Amino acid sequence: MSDKTKEKLPNFDALEKKIDQVLDEGLFDFLRNTQMTRSELVIDRRYAIISLIFAIAVLMSIYLSLGTGVSNILIVCALIWLLVLLLSGKRWLTDYKLLAREIAMALVPILSNTLDRAIIFTFDSNHKEETGRLLMESELITIENIIVDSDDMYTVFGDKNISISELLVTQNLKSADGKSKRRVNIFKGVFVVVELARVHDAETYISTDGDRSGFAHKTFWTGLLKDEKVKETQLECNDFEKDLYVATSDGSKAREILTPDFMSDLHDWWLEHKLNARIAFKGDKMFMLLPEQSIHISSTTTSTKKSAIKKYAMSLARPMWRSVVLVEDLNR
Repeated sequence: MSDKTKEKLPNFDALEKKIDQVLDEGLFDFLRNTQMTRSELVIDRRYAIISLIFAIAVLMSIYLSLGTGVSNILIVCALIWLLVLLLSGKRWLTDYKLLAREIAMALVPILSNTLDRAIIFTFDSNHKEETGRLLMESELITIENIIVDSDDMYTVFGDKNISISELLVTQNLKSADGKSKRRVNIFKGVFVVVELARVHDAETYISTDGDRSGFAHKTFWTGLLKDEKVKETQLECNDFEKDLYVATSDGSKAREILTPDFMSDLHDWWLEHKLNARIAFKGDKMFMLLPEQSIHISSTTTSTKKSAIKKYAMSLARPMWRSVVLVEDLNR
């Protein structure tokens, strides 16, 4: 894999400038490819709002006319309009999901031209089971009773292909009395999986300083450090080790794969976000959980304004660009 991504897009400012340029050239095609579904969605939304307002008006009329002969007629009208409301709401939801998929597909050439890489898109139903299996294999989240919601997945092609899935991981927690449950967010961001150029004959894990009080940190590190083979290690990189921690079953193997460029760029990412990241090297794969609050799980934009489309595209391009750069670093 060449260095051209990092050379052409050395920082977020360069990435944003490139997105601007690509959108200027491709906005017409993007809007044309999503125009029909977007128009239908806007119509469905207006119809649903009108149906809701009318249904509320009918229900208020029923309340005011109770005890009169008109109330029975109004009740029938209310039932009809509630049915219309349900059908229009269902149609709006269907079209919304379809638009989200079409926009994700229409963004592929924009993202591809931005990163100068071939990219394909896969929607949720085609990769959810595989994503869940790989997350378990990575052991990056080891707590129980989690719910994994995956969204769009993009595959970025290169010497080694990179799969990047949008991910929301939640956990059901019981109240103190055990009578109710609440769902809490454990992780929101991207889950990156890449085949390594060579097999890593060890288990190596990276965690950030903030993860000591963040999602599943105690379960994660305690479980690792109980294993005599996996121990916290020092890599003689002061800036990196000030904020990030490494545990490995083989320190020399960890030093081979964690290149200075990789550690420098990962540390830069942490300084920009100050969010908890997790990385695992196991066998022939590298797994990364990179928090990214800007991604939109199960949502999209209906706007035709370049600014809104750019914001949405950047929510995907930022973690995608960072993932590509980090993978490039491994193969220097």
